Amino acid sequence: RMEQVIINLIQNACQALTNPDEAIVIKTEYLEATRTIRLEVIDEGIGISEQENQHITDPFFTTKRDTGGIGLGLSISSRIILEHGGTLQFSPGSVKGTIATVTLLADGNNE
Repeated sequence: RMEQVIINLIQNACQALTNPDEAIVIKTEYLEATRTIRLEVIDEGIGISEQENQHITDPFFTTKRDTGGIGLGLSISSRIILEHGGTLQFSPGSVKGTIATVTLLADGNNE
């Protein structure tokens, strides 16, 4: 199930790119102080508006309906992360694009 989340996040990042010079960066880290694992998928694509960010994990919400998107990938991903006791958040990139951040407790209780 975690593989599905990572694939969904990378696929969305790829779809946000508008030209071959834009990049996707994937970062992982273990934060010892909080015993959490963090995964970031950072794209240099078109980004998301504040309004879109409020609904991005709602079932059937999509900005890509005209290209075949049905709006379930991020909804399912969010549910999977919540079931594992974690969080999935989206924020604007430092220059452009979007940062998708998954945070999970590293205490062995994640199913």
